[in-house]
Amino acid sequence: MTTENAGSEKVLSPQRVVRRLAAAEGYLELELPNYALAELNGLTDSGPFAPIAELFRGEALQAQEKYADAIEPLHRAAQMFPAPFNQRALLALSNCYRHDGQIQLADETAAALDMPDDVPVGMKLIIAPIFHISKSVSGRITEDQN
Repeated sequence: MTTENAGSEKVLSPQRVVRRLAAAEGYLELELPNYALAELNGLTDSGPFAPIAELFRGEALQAQEKYADAIEPLHRAAQMFPAPFNQRALLALSNCYRHDGQIQLADETAAALDMPDDVPVGMKLIIAPIFHISKSVSGRITEDQN
C-alpha cells in the first residue's frame, strides 16, 4: 500500500519498506547485489529505516567491487547507527577505504571499532543479519523428543 504526500510522490508504507529491505538483505546473502540495489532503488523514503537502507546499499556496492561508490552510504550508515551497532558498517567502510587506496582512513576507521579486548587477532566477529528471523523454540523438535 502506498500513500500520497504533498509533492504527489508515492511513499511506501513502513511494512513495504521493511519487505524491500528484507528482500535486499536476502539478495545480498545470495551474492546478488544487482537485485539488492534494484530493491533499494525502489525506496523513495526509507524513513526510520534509513540506516539499514544505507548499510545495504553500501554492502551491495562493495560486493560489486565499487569501493569508492560504497564509501558514502557506508559512512552515512556508520554515523546513523549508534555504537556498538555500527560495527558492521565500520568494518565494511574500513574495507572500502583500503580497497580505494585510502589506507590511513581505513586504519582510522578500523581503530574506531568498539572491539572487546579479549578478541583474538584476526578473528572474524559474526554480526547477525538485521532481518534474520529465528524459529521459535517451542516449534522445534529436540533430539530428546525423537
